[in-house]
Amino acid sequence: MMASEFFIEDPSLGRILVRRNARARRLIFRTDDEGSLVVTVPLRSSEKTIREGIQTLRPRLEGMQKRAADKQAVRQITPSFRIDAPDFRFWSEEARVSRMTVRQQQGALVCYYPAGQQFEHPQVQQWLVSMIEQSLRLHAKFLLPTRLEAMAQARGLHFSSLSIHKTHGRWGSCSSKGRINLSLYLMLLPHHLQEYVMQHELTHLVEMNHGTRFWQLLDESMHGHSKEYRKKLKKYDTNVFCLKQMD
Repeated sequence: MMASEFFIEDPSLGRILVRRNARARRLIFRTDDEGSLVVTVPLRSSEKTIREGIQTLRPRLEGMQKRAADKQAVRQITPSFRIDAPDFRFWSEEARVSRMTVRQQQGALVCYYPAGQQFEHPQVQQWLVSMIEQSLRLHAKFLLPTRLEAMAQARGLHFSSLSIHKTHGRWGSCSSKGRINLSLYLMLLPHHLQEYVMQHELTHLVEMNHGTRFWQLLDESMHGHSKEYRKKLKKYDTNVFCLKQMD
């Protein structure tokens, strides 16, 4: 039985994570948060075929790694870093506190820090990202289920379950059993792009593939704006810095 996940070591590209997926029809490459390459492949793809694909796309993959490294280099939460999304806000304030702390407010997370606080330390950065992600998850679990259910009812559709996950590289997914997964990072998107993602997954309840009928149904649900929103969504990525990258 073929492993669903395994690694390929490449002399110049480094370790590449390979993931087999029953819905994949071709090799799809992306980079994770650390800039490492991940490739999704059809179930029966041989390692030889995957390596040939890597070799063919090598210049493009090297470019993807470089862009990921460039973005990673500037991703840092500083005292001036803000998130101003419709459903979630984050900012930092200097305060008379002995150590850095965060507090939940309605629709927001505020970081209070003492004078002289060093933000650039890796452990501080990791803690801040973790706190933001925890808050995003809470807000997502409160808001997204109601919105998804309303959209499903309006289309006469039914999903079996909804899960909110910290997924990177994709905004959502839908299984053949009607289980929908949504990324907690949806909370960083404008409402019309949140709707696009959720309508996309709901459409998979009718069409599991991305054939012509799928796109027709999705476009109907988005009142003719699906192509426009799909293009706009590509300007964002699934992490707490996605709005910062739009500046």
